[in-house]
Amino acid sequence: MTAAPGARRPPHPTAALILRAAEGVFPKLGYSQTTMADLAAAAGVTRPTVYAYFASKADVFRAVAESVRDDILAVQEQASGETPAETARLGVVGYLDAYVRHLGVLTVLSHQALSDPAMGRLRDEIHDRANRRHTRFIERLAAAGQARPVVPAPVLSEAVTGVVMRLAEQIAARPDRRGELAGHLAALHRTLLGL
Repeated sequence: MTAAPGARRPPHPTAALILRAAEGVFPKLGYSQTTMADLAAAAGVTRPTVYAYFASKADVFRAVAESVRDDILAVQEQASGETPAETARLGVVGYLDAYVRHLGVLTVLSHQALSDPAMGRLRDEIHDRANRRHTRFIERLAAAGQARPVVPAPVLSEAVTGVVMRLAEQIAARPDRRGELAGHLAALHRTLLGL
């Protein structure tokens, strides 16, 4: 089976190992303090091995951020329930869980975006693509008469992203609140959708 045009190939297993390790290193040390040696040590490989897959620390970080983007989009794509309300719940709670899972990298990316326009574009792409998918979902529900959104779909999508970002911080600080906050998010989403 061949990949669809434009689809990204999964990284080589060693590159994937480096990226998984990097997702922990960048938030722990910060972007400016992270070195290729740190990334190699965390992945259990040598520095030349890291350089065999990535030309620079910036390339590693970009690849990590792109994998975060892909994970968030996959969560939205895979949300499927028996009813529109169940699909909406699965999608928004999955989005929250993905945001919690990647909060460290997303925070570093936001910091880097302050001084690096390329990182700003990548940060915006992560949010914009997720919001566009969410907007299309809302518009399809509304067109089918299955939802009555209380505000225009793009505004609702932006609002949900803002709430997800804040709740992710709260869950990262207090993981025991995940169930409670995810439940509140799902109820808020359902109400805003007019389901």
